[in-house]
Amino acid sequence: MKTSNSFPIGLAANWQEPDKQGIADAKLKNWLLDTGSLTERLQSHCRDFRVQVLGQGQTEVSIEEIQQLARFSAVSRDIKWQVREVLLWGNNQPWVFARSILPEQMCRAEFAGLGNQPLGKLIFNDPRFKRMPFQITQISSSHPITSSLNLPSQHSLWARRSVFQFGGLALSVAELFLPLSPAYAALSQVSTHNAN
Repeated sequence: MKTSNSFPIGLAANWQEPDKQGIADAKLKNWLLDTGSLTERLQSHCRDFRVQVLGQGQTEVSIEEIQQLARFSAVSRDIKWQVREVLLWGNNQPWVFARSILPEQMCRAEFAGLGNQPLGKLIFNDPRFKRMPFQITQISSSHPITSSLNLPSQHSLWARRSVFQFGGLALSVAELFLPLSPAYAALSQVSTHNAN
């Protein structure tokens, strides 16, 4: 998959607490609010899983993203941030776009040499990381990210994000479930059934 825009792509949206968003499908809701490792869950649904790094480096972080991080840690002007954007692929299909906001000092220490490894592999194997509550959003099929990722989508897409605390630091991980993601499997079956 080729993206039409260069890194960073971004994921601007109207993020809300889960109880303020009506998620009609129970299976989709389970995917959005599952506190376990998304990487491990995706791997359980495919034979071939891989991470494609779209980019990682120091780049501009939105005020809204900084405010999200500041809710759970002391964010000073001195902190430098790195943005990491990846696609998670299952069975040669892009399933998830992930955008992480990482403190620069963690990129030189805990996340040094991360490369094509999933970030979740490190986070969920280290008890020092504590996940804070989710925020979720629904993104229309006309959202700019769909053209940035060259995603033809017939329906709106869902995303979630949360902050992980690590000592006095915090990092943010946002995950957009792409049209072919198994998170929508039940919705696809319903629409196929309705079409018959």
